[in-house]
Amino acid sequence: MYEAYFGLNRKPFQLTPDPEVFFASTGHQKALSYLQYGLSQGEGFIVVTGNVGTGKTTIANHLIAQLEEDNIVARQLVTPNLSPDDLIIAITKLFRLHPQGDTKAAHIAELTDYMRRLNALGRRLLLIIDEAQNLPVESIEELRMLSNIQVDGKSIIQSFLLGQTELEGVLSAPVMEQFRQRVIASASLTPLSEDELYNYINYRMQKAGWQEDPLFTRDSVTAIHKFTDGIPRKINTFLDRVLLFSYMEEKRSVDVEVIQEVIKEVSSELNHQMDGEGMSSRTGGMPRSTPASRNFVDRDLMSNDPEMAAIDSALMGADMNTAKIEALLESLIAMNRRSVILQNQILKELKLQNSKLFPEQDSESSADQKLVAELKSVKTNKE
Repeated sequence: MYEAYFGLNRKPFQLTPDPEVFFASTGHQKALSYLQYGLSQGEGFIVVTGNVGTGKTTIANHLIAQLEEDNIVARQLVTPNLSPDDLIIAITKLFRLHPQGDTKAAHIAELTDYMRRLNALGRRLLLIIDEAQNLPVESIEELRMLSNIQVDGKSIIQSFLLGQTELEGVLSAPVMEQFRQRVIASASLTPLSEDELYNYINYRMQKAGWQEDPLFTRDSVTAIHKFTDGIPRKINTFLDRVLLFSYMEEKRSVDVEVIQEVIKEVSSELNHQMDGEGMSSRTGGMPRSTPASRNFVDRDLMSNDPEMAAIDSALMGADMNTAKIEALLESLIAMNRRSVILQNQILKELKLQNSKLFPEQDSESSADQKLVAELKSVKTNKE
């Protein structure tokens, strides 16, 4: 929607990881270098960890996009909360193999035979496991055993593990000593610094087609960094909202006042859903709560809205943690963004119909002004 207003050819801050707009901060470049080094070795494990939203999947997608399909057959497995046997089955399915039998031995035999055929062609297998902190210890050990199988002196498969910081604790356990000996290198992703955030914003804007002076002032970047903690996923979600707000308010520069207005909107929306116990705009955190204390949302609203009902159900769960709460907050923000977009589309359609009925009136007619005032009143009431 706002792309045409800013002269962009794409959304600069979409949530879906895009390998074409990979920004190499110091930490991300280090992790990518480790992955590339691991590829050159053709064996062992590379481990990349980081908090939710720091860009682990983006790095994996960027690496896969760089691979030459003639040399490496790469596949990515996400959220592998699988037993050892199920993990082996999932891997063979991932590489589109069809073993003769359902046993683990049959699947390993098929993998070995497939690797033998690839090796004859000068190719090899690469497995990238995302959200690897979900793997049981026994399944990680199964990966190590799989890496011990060789064809002509080469491992039948090489694995990269990407996971949240909990993975570091799992791999540091005494029972994981043999696995650690197979780890070639490891890296931990950190949030962007303020300087990196400034460069990140300008880089993404330019990649989306922005050709003028930086749209975001330096002071606004300071405010953005304070609100998002420098976490790429939070940054993308928030800045998409900032650009939408700037478009609706016809802003041609994003200064600290704009950022504060959007922070106020976002915080107000979250506070409305959380009965006055909203997210801290400074830290992005939330107060702790027990399942019994989470029953604070309007039940009629929940029963009539499937998306809200799903969010409420998740909030009532006993296994809530920071990562899950952040994901729910992103869902709420996305839902509100869709509402704002629909409001704007309705307003434009009404303007169009009004201009057809009264062609002699300009775009700033009293009727239009009344519509704009009504829309802003709706938004003010929401706050």
